[in-house]
Amino acid sequence: MKNKPVPYMTYAVLIICLAVHLLIQFSGFDNLNEAAILWGAYYKAFILAGEWWRLLTAGFVHVQLLHLFVNGMALSSLGSAMERTLGRWKYLAVLLGSVIGGSLFLFAAEGNKVAVGISGGLYGLMAGYTYMLIRAGGWKNPVVKTALIRTYMINLLINFMPGVSVSGHIGGFMAGLFLTVLLTEADKTVRLHYFAAAVLYFIFIGILTGRNAYIAQDEEYYMTDLRVLSYEKDAGLSQHAENMAARLDDLYNNDGFLTEALKGN
Repeated sequence: MKNKPVPYMTYAVLIICLAVHLLIQFSGFDNLNEAAILWGAYYKAFILAGEWWRLLTAGFVHVQLLHLFVNGMALSSLGSAMERTLGRWKYLAVLLGSVIGGSLFLFAAEGNKVAVGISGGLYGLMAGYTYMLIRAGGWKNPVVKTALIRTYMINLLINFMPGVSVSGHIGGFMAGLFLTVLLTEADKTVRLHYFAAAVLYFIFIGILTGRNAYIAQDEEYYMTDLRVLSYEKDAGLSQHAENMAARLDDLYNNDGFLTEALKGN
């Protein structure tokens, strides 16, 4: 019997998530949300100030151990299956593309908030798995159909829990569906239709992003920003911290408050 290929990419992502979780716990912050921002969480103000990489790195950040455990179990199961089916590079493209897609939808739909977790990527994998299952005819199997419906019902209920980013889940699901079809579908007509739908979808997201690319006055968290930037400055990243302070001052239009406060620390 041929051995199943080892899902190296899934294991690598799990290890990175665990490592970031430990860094957050031992960063020395009283407020773990601020520690999460330091280590790459989604934070709209910092994204608008130039740290666009947070759209991806947010997926590797988990503050609570339970959150990491639940997402880790889901990724270990669904991710391993998808990696073996798609191959490691296509799988990684779907997973990471879905994380970014979830972050973009969150950026376009909501205000300045801290968001963490690889849930957007998991929803993208779930969308891709569903598409591949239906295409292969597995949907006709009553057992498989029941299991899939239960999975969707559980995930639907999870969206009503406090602190869950529904926007991130929607964006991840859509990105995962489009990416899976474009990377696996042999029928050129089907692939073309999905490509056209993806283009229209991202044009829509782009319009929403442009309209929501600002920070409301009641969502300007100066002290949070200052504590994170001060930590970076003390860690030897003075130039980056100072540049970020200046950009945030421009974003907030606050007459250089953060720049001056950072100099005083």
